[in-house]
Amino acid sequence: VNKNTREQSQFLYGFCLVDGHVEKVGNFNMEPPGAFRGRGEHPKMGKLKSRVDPEQVAVNVSFCAPVPRCPVPGHAWGDLRHDPGVMWLANWKENINGQ
Repeated sequence: VNKNTREQSQFLYGFCLVDGHVEKVGNFNMEPPGAFRGRGEHPKMGKLKSRVDPEQVAVNVSFCAPVPRCPVPGHAWGDLRHDPGVMWLANWKENINGQ
């Protein structure tokens, strides 16, 4: 991914509006599938991480906010939530740790 593409992604997905204030999103990218490395001597090191499909992702937006489009053609987000009591914008479970 080149610098221009990263900057466009940062502009499109890197900020959100929270209680009327523009906030920077900590991380808006998902890790690609591959071998899990962990840190140190992790017992699950070397296991394969599978790709996270959009149907596995829950998106949390305000009632009045537009739902971000799913970037994968032919797919849709798994769950759409309007929960102001949580601090996350998107949530999914990975196959390695189940978190």
